[in-house]
Amino acid sequence: MKKRLITGLLLSTMVFTGVLAGCGAKENDKEEKVKVKGKITVVTNRVDGEKVFEEVEKKFKEKYPEVEDVVFESSSDYDNHIRTRMNTKDYGDVLFIPFSMNANPKEYADFFEPLGKVEELEKEYIDVTEADYDGIAYGIPTALNSLGIIYNEDVLKEAGVEKMPTSLEEMVEVCEKIKKNTDAIPFYTNYNNTLGVWGGALTSYGGEDYRKDTLDKGTAFESGQPIRQVMDLFYALTSKGLTEEDPITGDYGKSQQMLADGKVAMFMMGSQELVEIREMAKNKESIKIAPFPVKFNGETTIAFGAPEVVGINKNSENKETAKAFLEFISSSESGYAENLAGLSPKIDSLDKEQLTALKNNNVVLTAPQVDPEVDMKYTKIAKEADVARLNGVLQKTINIGLYPNDNESYDEFVKSSEVKWEKAVKNNEK
Repeated sequence: MKKRLITGLLLSTMVFTGVLAGCGAKENDKEEKVKVKGKITVVTNRVDGEKVFEEVEKKFKEKYPEVEDVVFESSSDYDNHIRTRMNTKDYGDVLFIPFSMNANPKEYADFFEPLGKVEELEKEYIDVTEADYDGIAYGIPTALNSLGIIYNEDVLKEAGVEKMPTSLEEMVEVCEKIKKNTDAIPFYTNYNNTLGVWGGALTSYGGEDYRKDTLDKGTAFESGQPIRQVMDLFYALTSKGLTEEDPITGDYGKSQQMLADGKVAMFMMGSQELVEIREMAKNKESIKIAPFPVKFNGETTIAFGAPEVVGINKNSENKETAKAFLEFISSSESGYAENLAGLSPKIDSLDKEQLTALKNNNVVLTAPQVDPEVDMKYTKIAKEADVARLNGVLQKTINIGLYPNDNESYDEFVKSSEVKWEKAVKNNEK
């Protein structure tokens, strides 16, 4: 796979950048630290991050003693909060880029300082295409986390399940055992909160080139295609009564505690959630994460992506310090990635063991580099077909599975979705 080739180059890249860093480093470092000073505001979605941010600020000031203050602001309804603030120029100096902007990547340049060309930044960082457009990156991950199925191993053992599933059929079988042999909800959909995150699973289902393959196919909804496979998963689980009964009133925070308590067996999320859920559980070791229940080209993949992407407000009046903070928080030096149970995306921050793990596993990025023309065309079509973030199409699939008498059939919904995609394709033909 392409990712195997990339990770195979990491060690040599690390050595190369290390050699460059040694040339004139003392003089340049001193000059940089003089420019990094004053005060910056950092806006995040981490309402639980007071302690970790205090530690990050402490370390940052130790490195840059001319920095007077780093003010952290946060919101639990981050996407709406920050998008509202972005109607003004006052949205911090450094901020987490809202993932909803993926649906219209042209907007990045309107709000964020360009950080450099993707091809250049890839020499220093892993996964620089989470917030990019036309070959320019506007954001860098704070950490690299695996995305998959978080589960309570104690519940699986009680159900007589020895290992996590690697296919749709196995997933249904495992969930049926859980329903039969325990009181736990087999799979929690998180209907209102995290369905959009399933967009990051599509490379596990279709490989890093799934966007180009989808465009070549002319539809996204034939059996076996990535979006269709995720839809099939939700339809199978909901139609067989293997999810929560009333997902519309569900709550993600509540589901975390329920999984920790063994009342829920599993749900989808990133490894950054493991720390928090383990703190809630009596048996911390029982909370684990597994790859998605699918094989691509006969192999199970491990999906890596960014729980957050940090960018610089293009209107910032202290861009030097903002840039230094962006680089610092994404390095292992800050300790932030470790707090999220993840890896630093900065290549020279990774140790030999981490680099070897990336190289030797079948890793895919949740937001891989895509040819700009392919990216632009796919994004336009997906947006017109209402599948840019997957929320709507998966909510509809869940509704059909749970309430078949109140909705069109699943087959009819798939056909109508194909029609919308085909219409969007025609609208975007050259």
